Amino acid sequence: MRNRTAPHPDRFARSEQFEVFTRPQRSRPARLLGLAIRLRAEISAAVVLLLVWRWLTELMPAWAAGLVLAGLAGTVAAIPHSRGYVYRRALAVLTRHRLRAVFVERRVMNWSGNLPVLLWSRPTPVGERVWVLLRAGINGGDIERNLDHVASGCLARDARISVARSMTALVLVDVVRRDPLTAPIPAPRRATDPQTAPAVRPPLHVVPDQKGA
Repeated sequence: MRNRTAPHPDRFARSEQFEVFTRPQRSRPARLLGLAIRLRAEISAAVVLLLVWRWLTELMPAWAAGLVLAGLAGTVAAIPHSRGYVYRRALAVLTRHRLRAVFVERRVMNWSGNLPVLLWSRPTPVGERVWVLLRAGINGGDIERNLDHVASGCLARDARISVARSMTALVLVDVVRRDPLTAPIPAPRRATDPQTAPAVRPPLHVVPDQKGA
């Protein structure tokens, strides 16, 4: 009869030269809280809309309240300044969601499976800026190596990263959609073109602290 030896404690965590990626078990309340934090902008907008709708329906019939809301939305869309403001803010929220999706797909996380924390996002003259707090086990280089994926995942021209001077765990990811200081980008070459060379990015640099809006 063959002797059966007890499995090694790391048997299911390591297979020769490959390691199995495992995610920590999180409780359902913690997952719901994280989802609520990520969707805070959408939830706030929905709550405000419902409160305004309830207030209007107390003053007038439902059809009249619908006309008032439709007229207000049409006015915001017709005025260039307000339309641009809403569009840029919505794009900043979308960029934050897309950046998190890139982190998940590219495994920009520590060995415990924790992603960087996306603190805040706001529009900039050339795109959007996202404040990212790095967890233990992640550094700015992990994000810098995936800037091409960040740019493509956010449907942008380019992406850049800078580190806060007072705390290296806080980095700023700039998603560049337009750059008035540079010439238009020439037509891209085909991937099969032997003259095509990978883009060379500037090294990771440090900038002074900046407060978000």
